[in-house]
Amino acid sequence: MRGMVDLMREATMRWTRGWSLAAIALLAGTTAGQAQVRASERGGAFQVVNGTKITVEYSRPLVRGRSPMFGGQIPWGEVWTPGANWATTLEVDHDVTVNGHALATGKYSVWMEVQPKEWTVILDPRAKLFHIAHPKPDSAQVRFPVTPSDVDGPEVLTWSFTSFSPTGTTLQMAWAGTAVALDIAVPPVEIPPLAAGVGERYAGRYKMWWVSESNQSVLAVVAKDGRLLGQWSGAPFPVWNNLTFVPVAEDWFDLGAMVDGSLYDVVTDVVFEFAVTDGRATGFEIRGPTDLVIGRGSRLP
Repeated sequence: MRGMVDLMREATMRWTRGWSLAAIALLAGTTAGQAQVRASERGGAFQVVNGTKITVEYSRPLVRGRSPMFGGQIPWGEVWTPGANWATTLEVDHDVTVNGHALATGKYSVWMEVQPKEWTVILDPRAKLFHIAHPKPDSAQVRFPVTPSDVDGPEVLTWSFTSFSPTGTTLQMAWAGTAVALDIAVPPVEIPPLAAGVGERYAGRYKMWWVSESNQSVLAVVAKDGRLLGQWSGAPFPVWNNLTFVPVAEDWFDLGAMVDGSLYDVVTDVVFEFAVTDGRATGFEIRGPTDLVIGRGSRLP
């Protein structure tokens, strides 16, 4: 009868022979209910721009004294995922452009071919890839050149949204003295036009006030090119001096702020509800999130 040591040795050899890349990848994941310490901990960031959500998820390696990182630890010419373990992913819930290149709604693994001067960014629709996959060129990928810049640090690989505007954002990867910026442009919000002649029922000047205050201001409403615009004299914030009314339902509007002729912000937790008699608005109520009336307006002669 074989001894226990022989049986264990044989089982270990069988297990070792069966070890595969798939098993390594499986162990790289996090099992629910287990406490796990990783050399490169998971991280992520997201940004919403004009209704489009952009999400990056990645593992965060540290430099740990390794130098040089690019052209050394990561050889020139390597197709590298800017992270560790499972490939870094970028997800968008609307069609966007990245550095001017169209990217359809979806989730992508992110890769960069590192070179001494110009790198190539590769967005692969196969989102679940391990970091040693080094995908080959494929027609389904979105590929474009970038020029990295020099930065101080950081010790920990970091993805961050460094700026944003109503039309887009800059997503930056920075690590070990090098940064790569991705300029992501989002589709504009299209305000549905009013039917012909509808805007005229609201056009005019209104005296308005908040129910909790005694001061009054004047709101001038203008119908123009299928849109309802407003000029608010005495607005609580300068950005609200020029408005656009965003249709929600019949006679109901959200309030949008305009900056340099572009939609800057839409407030969806308050609603303007116009009172209409004989086809002409006589005033309005401003309702808050709980449908409480927080302001009123009446048409001026």
